[in-house]
Amino acid sequence: MRVLITFTALAVIACATAQDVRLQPDKAVGAPSEGTNRLEVASSLEALRERSVYASQDREAVEDLARNARAYWQEEFSGFTFQRVERFSAGGVSHWISIWLHRETGLEFVLLPGGKFQMGSPASEPERKEDELQDWVTLDPFLVARTECTWKAWTQVTGETGKLGNPFAGSDKLPISGVGPVDVEAWCHETLLAFPTEAQWEYMCRAGTTTAWSMGENKNDLIRFANLGSLECPEDWVKMGGITESWYDGYGAEPAEAGMFECNAFGLFDVHGNLSEWCRDYYFDYGMVKAEKGTGMRSGDSGERLARGGNFGGDASAARSARRLTAGSGISSGGNHGFGFRPSLDLLF
Repeated sequence: MRVLITFTALAVIACATAQDVRLQPDKAVGAPSEGTNRLEVASSLEALRERSVYASQDREAVEDLARNARAYWQEEFSGFTFQRVERFSAGGVSHWISIWLHRETGLEFVLLPGGKFQMGSPASEPERKEDELQDWVTLDPFLVARTECTWKAWTQVTGETGKLGNPFAGSDKLPISGVGPVDVEAWCHETLLAFPTEAQWEYMCRAGTTTAWSMGENKNDLIRFANLGSLECPEDWVKMGGITESWYDGYGAEPAEAGMFECNAFGLFDVHGNLSEWCRDYYFDYGMVKAEKGTGMRSGDSGERLARGGNFGGDASAARSARRLTAGSGISSGGNHGFGFRPSLDLLF
């Protein structure tokens, strides 16, 4: 797959819970000072090693962390421009978060702290699946896009839609769909990006919460956060029962433009619903293959790919933070417009 890289900035709709600090891009976060010692910089990044510590940081501290992160991971941040710092709140959790523009794609990314967290769901969680057995994982910080990759970002990088075609009329701000992991890997290779491991995905979705969804335990609150199967869906979907929810979220049998709903406490949109998002690693039982420290990668090829987050045709249970959606080789090669992805970039200590 050969792609040409050209792109203009994508405007992402602001989260309703965010407090914009209105800093000038790259003014508060300058280049590393001449003669900066890498070990000294690393010691200044301790708050990025553990989310619970990071959550106590104020705006100025997060600006300092952003500056030092760019000094420490110079190569990784070379394609990004600092934009601003905002505070995001959902599910009883809040963080100040630095936001970065990825210049080649025009997508906004956030710098997320790492930390130790528990994947999976407790036995008491309604509609829990057997493969959600809880598992402790330790992650390094990483950068991740605030939205699912849009058609605009995809086509401006590839130069064409190829065999895909956009089945949903209208905006190029819609998330790219109908791509499989192989397509995503090729796109990421050309942009020097990646897409989240399953552990990174659940961690970024939860944003410090331990509830069924990142905004809490009450699924009815998803009307503010997620495009799911709802009463706007086709009548035959509604009649099936258990597929659609009993509210009107404004969308029928189609995805919403990126960023149309409220975001989680990491400033991420559409982690529940809209499109099911591909993960980098293959599906394994948590007890069979352990997640690596750092990226959370589960190494190996099980023959089954997986996606997370649910989509516009699924119910609230399928959009739970812990829910794992498996897909065989057929669907993982693309062609299903309920699947998309969210770009990311590892930052390893």
